[in-house]
Amino acid sequence: MGKKMKAGAAGRAAVPHIGASPQKPEREPRADPSRPLDPVVSWPRPPDIAGALVASSVVHLLLLIPTLITLQIYDRVLTSRSSETLLMLLAAAALSLAAWWMTETSRVRWHAARAAGMEARLTRALVPLMLHVPASQAGATGQQLWRDIASLRGFVGGPALLAAIDLPWCLIYLLVIAAFHPVLGAVALAGMLMLLGLAWLTEWRLRGAVTSAEQAQMQARRRTGEIAAFAEVLQAHGRQDQVGAALGAFKDHASSAQLAADLPGHSLKGWGKLLRQILQLAMLATGAWLVLHDQATGGVMIAGSILLGKALMPLEVLIGSWKQQLEARKALTRLRHALAAQAHAANLLPETVLAPGRGELRVAHLGVKPSPDDAGILRNINFELPAGALLAVLGGSGSGKSTLARVLAGVQAPTQGEVALDGAALHQYSPQARGQATGYLPQDVLLHSGSVAHNIARLWQPTEPLAPEQSEAVIKAAQRAGAHELITALPKGYDTLLGSEPGAQALSGGQRQRMALARAIYATPGAGEPSLVVLDEPNSQLDAEGEAALERCLHGLHRQGTTVVVITHRPHLIALASHVLMLRQGTVEQFGPREQVRQWMIKRNQAVLAKQGGRA
Repeated sequence: MGKKMKAGAAGRAAVPHIGASPQKPEREPRADPSRPLDPVVSWPRPPDIAGALVASSVVHLLLLIPTLITLQIYDRVLTSRSSETLLMLLAAAALSLAAWWMTETSRVRWHAARAAGMEARLTRALVPLMLHVPASQAGATGQQLWRDIASLRGFVGGPALLAAIDLPWCLIYLLVIAAFHPVLGAVALAGMLMLLGLAWLTEWRLRGAVTSAEQAQMQARRRTGEIAAFAEVLQAHGRQDQVGAALGAFKDHASSAQLAADLPGHSLKGWGKLLRQILQLAMLATGAWLVLHDQATGGVMIAGSILLGKALMPLEVLIGSWKQQLEARKALTRLRHALAAQAHAANLLPETVLAPGRGELRVAHLGVKPSPDDAGILRNINFELPAGALLAVLGGSGSGKSTLARVLAGVQAPTQGEVALDGAALHQYSPQARGQATGYLPQDVLLHSGSVAHNIARLWQPTEPLAPEQSEAVIKAAQRAGAHELITALPKGYDTLLGSEPGAQALSGGQRQRMALARAIYATPGAGEPSLVVLDEPNSQLDAEGEAALERCLHGLHRQGTTVVVITHRPHLIALASHVLMLRQGTVEQFGPREQVRQWMIKRNQAVLAKQGGRA
C-alpha cells in the first residue's frame, strides 16, 4: 500500500492486501513444550547412532582394502612378477577408494544435516525462554545461548565427533596388527596408551584455561555492548579516550586468557603429531627387525605401519580438537539448564484455554523483588479496576511505575501476589490468548525489522504476507492511534521497511512511539479488541500533534470499554483518567476515582504549605 491510500468508507470497503504474495508460506512447526529436552537429546537418537556406526564401519572397511592390497603387492606381485595380478589389485584399490570417497562424503554431509537440524530445533525451543528473560539480561543471555548453539553445532557437524565415532576401529586395527605378529600388536598398544595419556594431559591442562577464557570473553562482550548502547552519550561527553582505554584493557585481558587456553592445545596437538610419527617409525623398525629374523614379510612391515597410522588418527584428531570438545560440553550444560528452565515454564502453562473478556483488573498483594535480599521494587500493591476504566499511574522516579506496567502486561512475573484479568490470574491464560487481549507500549520503543504493517500487526516474519482482514485491522489501528496520515506520508506507506536492515526507513522518536501505539491497540482478527491496554509514558517523545492524537485515542478506547493503564506525568492525560494510582517508593500512596484523589492531593498540599508557613 502506498501513500495514496485514503481513510474512509471507500478505502475500507476494499482494503488492499498489504505486502500481498501469491501464496502464504506455511509456518514452521513449533517445538513441543511438553518435551523441552528433545532438541538436545534427540541427537544422537538410537537410529542416528546405528547409522553413524554403520557408516563408520563401511568407511574403515573400504580403507582397509588398500592396505591389504599393499600387503599383497609386496608379498605376491614382487615375488611372482605378474603384471596381470598387479593390474587386478590396482583396479580393486581404485574401486575401493572411489567407494570410500562417496561414503565419506555422504557421511560428512549426513552429520552436517543432523547438526543443522539440531540447531533449528534448539533455536525454536529457546526463543520462548529468551522472551521471559528480564530486559536487562535478554541481550547477553540471548547472545550466549546462540554462541552455545553454534558451538554445539560445530562439534556435532565437525571432525571431532566423527573421530569419536571412529574410536572402536582403533581396537579393530590393533587386532589386525596383532594378527600380523604379536610384537607389532604390542608396539601398537603401547602407542595407543601413550596417546590416551596425552589426551588425559590435554584435558587436565585445558579445562581451567578454557573456563577462564570463556569468562573473560563474556565480560569483554558485555562491556562492548554497554559501550555501544551509550555511544552517543560517551561521544557527547568526550569520553572516547577513556572508554577506548578501558575497553582495550578488557579486550587485552580476554585475548590473554584466550591465548592461555590456545597455547597448551596447540602444543599438545604438536606433541600428538610427533608421537604418531615416532610410533609409526618404531612400527616400521620393529617390522624390519622381524623381517630380518624371518618372522614377518616385507608386506607385513609396510601394512603394519599403515594400519598403525589409521589406528592412531582418531586419537590424534580428538587431542587436536580437545578445546572444541570442552567448549561443546560446557555449551551443552548451559543449554540443558536453559531447556530445563523452559520445561518448568512450559509445565506452568494452563491446559484449559481461557480468553480474557471485559477487562476487569484486580491486583492483590503484588510484590516484585530483584533478589530475595532486596527490599523490593513493588510491595503490597492492591487495587481493582472495573472494565473500561482509564487508570493514570503517578509517582516519582524509582517508584516502580514501569515495573508495574510490565507486570500488568504480563511481561514480568511478580515474586508475590497476583494480577487477575476478568477473575483469572494472568498465568492462567495462554500466552497467545493473553497477547491478543492485551496491548503494551513500553517506555523504550523498539520496532523490529519488517514493514510498518508487519510491526503494527505484530508479525515477526518479514516475508509473511498479511491477509486482507489483517490489513484492515492494521489500518484501523493506525487510524485510531492517529498514525495513518503519518504512515501514508512515508515513501512506501504501510510497506515501508523499518528496523536495522539496509535500506530501512529512519524514524524520529515520536514517529516510532505513534506506530508502537497502533501496535498496542491492534485488534487481532477473530480475537476482538484488546480488553486491557498498558501504556508506559506514551507521550514522552510526542509533539503537540502527537499529544492530540494520543488524547483522541484514549477517549476512543475509554468509550469502547477497553481498560487502559497509563503511566504519565502530564496533567492533561490525568484529566482523562477515571481512576488515579499514586506510587511512592514501591507502595501505594493513594488510589481511587480521579476526583477523590484530586481532593486528597489538594488537602495534602494545603497541609504541607501550612506546615511550612508555621515554621516560617
